[in-house]
Amino acid sequence: MSGTFFGFNIARSGLFASQRAIHVTGHNIANANTPGYTRQRLEVVSSNPLALPGGQGMLGAGVDTNAIENIRDEFLDFKFRGENESFGEWNVRADVLENIEAIMNEPSDTGIRTVMDEYFASLQKLSTNADEEGLTVRALVRERAIALAKTINTMGHQLEKMQKDLDFQVNTVVSEINGYADQIAELNSQIFRFELDGSHANDLRDQRNLILDQLSERVNIDTFEDKNGKFHVLVSGKPLVSHQRVFHFATEERVKGNKKNNSDMENLLDVKWADSNSLKLKSGKLKGLLDARDNAEGSEKGIPYYMEQLNNFAKTFAAQTNMIHREGYGLKGTTGVDFFEMNGGAFHDKTTDVQSFMTANPKLSEAQAIAQLEKNGGAALGITAYEDISIIKMIENGTPKYYVTPKVTATSLAISKTIDNDLNAIAASSTHAGLPGNGDNALRMNQLKNEGTMFDWGKPEDFMKSLISNLGVDTQQAQKMAKNQSVLLEHLENKRQSISGVSIDEEMSNMIRFQHSYNANARMITTIDEMIDVIVNRMGLVGR
Repeated sequence: MSGTFFGFNIARSGLFASQRAIHVTGHNIANANTPGYTRQRLEVVSSNPLALPGGQGMLGAGVDTNAIENIRDEFLDFKFRGENESFGEWNVRADVLENIEAIMNEPSDTGIRTVMDEYFASLQKLSTNADEEGLTVRALVRERAIALAKTINTMGHQLEKMQKDLDFQVNTVVSEINGYADQIAELNSQIFRFELDGSHANDLRDQRNLILDQLSERVNIDTFEDKNGKFHVLVSGKPLVSHQRVFHFATEERVKGNKKNNSDMENLLDVKWADSNSLKLKSGKLKGLLDARDNAEGSEKGIPYYMEQLNNFAKTFAAQTNMIHREGYGLKGTTGVDFFEMNGGAFHDKTTDVQSFMTANPKLSEAQAIAQLEKNGGAALGITAYEDISIIKMIENGTPKYYVTPKVTATSLAISKTIDNDLNAIAASSTHAGLPGNGDNALRMNQLKNEGTMFDWGKPEDFMKSLISNLGVDTQQAQKMAKNQSVLLEHLENKRQSISGVSIDEEMSNMIRFQHSYNANARMITTIDEMIDVIVNRMGLVGR
């Protein structure tokens, strides 16, 4: 049977519950602008009732506070982090491709196509002014050729610098990932200790969730908490964090000569697990950086693809020009002179060897086979005069021919020293004796602009148009994907905030509600106190 003071216990429990709820509300308001904070609610249940004798029923015994819970939807966290991984990858890719577009600077009045048009126009002018009085025109040809070479050089060097900058970013992101992993492991330890008695370390869990959000942008992760309350973070199925243990990423410089692509710079960093196991990434900023830095082909091609295309343009353009220029004659009868620098190297017809290699390696595309042979060096093709080689494909009478020359790249393309030092050496004439003003060979060099078989993509202008078009399509796709992911992330974050975010209006309403509840319970205690006062101090006074 309930005693006189039973009502005190009921009112006291309500008073304490309301007071605690006000404290929780105040904590929510104080952290309304804290990044990653999840609003909290006091979980209350009615106390075990008191059974009345004689089957009269159950008398309520007040309220108990069970726990302070985070209001959070774990499924939305899972969705957000999955989309954040894709956003990190596409955002990096879009940024890199936009920078490549800026380097190419097309279409513009100062881009490579304009410089190339000016070069061919100077050759056209030389073909009609090739006599001794035409040294001014020859000087113009030389300067236009130098301008073309330097334009390509600049583009090549800028792409190399971009690749080096991305390599630095890779190292930075790896350090960030390792730092986040260390923080998660430390928070795991703290959360585990604080929750041993059944409590909920809500604020520490919020900190961990915020770090997981940041980590997910950088690398693809999966997370779970086992039945023992220990938290784990996986990357592509392998543990990055296993409760308090951390398995770091590591970077390692590539061994010299072990380039992934011919156009790669030396000493780029490979990323692997610290225990030397290989790392396979599915998405995230780190994957985007590695793809942009390393990929020379496929749908995720990056800087090496555009570097190799520029190298292909430089070596083929130089070789085709030199083959024609060698057949012509300068003003003093000189012949066999290179227009672009090839270090005096000869043209070696290695068509049979190249085709045999492609036949023996049917899984390689033509471009891959040529790249592999160039990587193998001159000795692999029986050329001992020089090791660094370029393989140039030419179509002669409808038949592909493959010539090997000393290596020419976008960064090394230059006017030959002979031409640079002596304008008379420009082989504008097609004959040794020639007629005064003979410029047939200069005209042949000029006609290379219309040589549709020079590249697989057609003539030089078509090659550059195709390269710029590919870049534009890739950039546009990356920008659209990054924007789509950004919109999706914003949508998911809004949904998360609608559940987990702190609403000042709602918290103020709760504060007033709990304040009234507190006041009502206090009034209940006052009322019971007055009842007991009557029993103790006023009963039995009649008749005195």
